[in-house]
Amino acid sequence: MIHPGVTVRRDAGPVQKTGPAFVGQPVSTPSRRWRTHVYIDGFNLYYGFYKRPAPSHWSRYKWLNLERFCEVLLPDNDIVAVKYYTAEVRNMPPGYQQKRRQRKYLKALSSLPRVEVVKGLFLKPKPVRRLRCDSEGKPIGGMAWVLRTEEKGSDVNLGVDLVHDAIRDLFECAVIVSNDSDLVRPVSIAKKQYGKVIGLVNPHAHHQHMAWDLRDLADFTKSVIERTLADSQFPDEVSTPWGIVTRPSEWH
Repeated sequence: MIHPGVTVRRDAGPVQKTGPAFVGQPVSTPSRRWRTHVYIDGFNLYYGFYKRPAPSHWSRYKWLNLERFCEVLLPDNDIVAVKYYTAEVRNMPPGYQQKRRQRKYLKALSSLPRVEVVKGLFLKPKPVRRLRCDSEGKPIGGMAWVLRTEEKGSDVNLGVDLVHDAIRDLFECAVIVSNDSDLVRPVSIAKKQYGKVIGLVNPHAHHQHMAWDLRDLADFTKSVIERTLADSQFPDEVSTPWGIVTRPSEWH
């Protein structure tokens, strides 16, 4: 029986039980722990785990320790490095506190020796007209002006780093935390030209949205459940090179 948190491709080869879950490892190496790099698309993760249609109470899990998250999600892998791709956000209504919260979070991440933060750009918000909706996201008629934000660079930075690290043979397994089909080309290069094992974590899987062309390249997939996030939180106070950083009050 395959563990419900893991999906293995039919063509991934013989399946070997290596602990609490099945992964696509050869039977001849039952104790092997792949050297693993995890590449996290920060905005894809944020909108997948913390915005509708994700469960509203998942917003309490934003104080996410990325090293611990990867260890909980991939207990049979040797996590060598975690790369987190994001951009500096802009303050937006109604609270205008997004930048303060993000800075606290990035400082907390600086306490983790295996985590590297790679920044792209956050473009100036643009006003656009959208359907008016209720608190559940259901249309209620009429139109409203909203500010549309757009982030640039994370998918390109992630793809470049993935291929560069594969060429340098820094990992045997790459796990991609994203559902962005723009990553198909670099993932394909890492897998087909450099023989790397590819894992995929789709932050949007809870509502069945899937970039199938990206999924088809994966040797295995992992699902994130609430317990994964709950077990991967920083303590309320984190010691960093800048001193003690506290969890934002809005994230309790």
